[in-house]
Amino acid sequence: MVTTILLGATAACAAASASHLRLPTDRLPLARSSPAPMLEPSVDRRSALALAALSPGLLWPAPAMADEVKLKYFPGALGSSAVDASVAKALSARGYNKDNTLFGMSVCSDEVNFVENEVIDLMKRRWGESFSLGGLAGVPFAGKAGLSAYAHHVPDEGKLFILFAPHVGVNVDGKVGALERAGIADPSSACGAAVGAYKTLMKSGSTAPTAVSDLADLQFDYIKLKLASRLDGVEGSANDMAFVTYMMYNMVAEAMTAQISAVPGIWDDCSELAVLGGIQINRFDGKDAFQPLMFQTTTKSGKITDLYPSTFGEMPELTGILGSRAASDKVLLASL
Repeated sequence: MVTTILLGATAACAAASASHLRLPTDRLPLARSSPAPMLEPSVDRRSALALAALSPGLLWPAPAMADEVKLKYFPGALGSSAVDASVAKALSARGYNKDNTLFGMSVCSDEVNFVENEVIDLMKRRWGESFSLGGLAGVPFAGKAGLSAYAHHVPDEGKLFILFAPHVGVNVDGKVGALERAGIADPSSACGAAVGAYKTLMKSGSTAPTAVSDLADLQFDYIKLKLASRLDGVEGSANDMAFVTYMMYNMVAEAMTAQISAVPGIWDDCSELAVLGGIQINRFDGKDAFQPLMFQTTTKSGKITDLYPSTFGEMPELTGILGSRAASDKVLLASL
């Protein structure tokens, strides 16, 4: 008797769940010409797991490990909201606000970096208008001309705030450099440009490039050119794709700080420049994270203020992850 009641209740709950999830006929998606992948295309990357929990008929791999384990190669990484709030508090104390500050970003073109309520979206909403300086992998391909244009859009005697960051995916099993994407059955690379450049350079018989050879693919050529000399020591690191990601950060930081130094026109209308550098960490099965690695301000006179300690605490320890102090210093010693 009790078993019959329980089975009946279970069937009723399943029927109610199915009824709740059924779309009206006038809202059904168009039929595909080829079979759809296992992941339902209408499920976005933030709701897939929640929907699977409501409907056991949707199969999805459960997260295999806790966040702290998944992010073990990126110590000090914080949620997007925490980074946005901490940075806003530090800059507001220095007079930065939506009316006098122009936000600039050098981040990868990949759509996963612009998800609602993650760090770029939050900062764009907080600071208002924004200027894009980056291309593939977050390298500031807008160059000195783009940086100069950005600087001349600042309000009179206003302030500039630049965020630069390469990005990396961490999939549900904690694999660095891989990411599930909505509507795609198999994980893909993230950052695709960094992963692709690394694989190309590590192929048997490949030689390190000495120049940008294809103007139709100059961004990828540039990344291969600059990454090649940074791969010494990758074999001794704790994770090769984490090592590559940190070297991409070093590449982007070097380019960004060099351009800032090379464009004196920044100070024609600007009273202070703030720069936040770090790594965007994209995840399908949870909120993204951001690992801050540099946070400084500078003025026309060259006065540099390090806001990192008061905003984020101690710098992360990276020697064990990267395999050497020299590799760690490349990442942690970036400065304006």
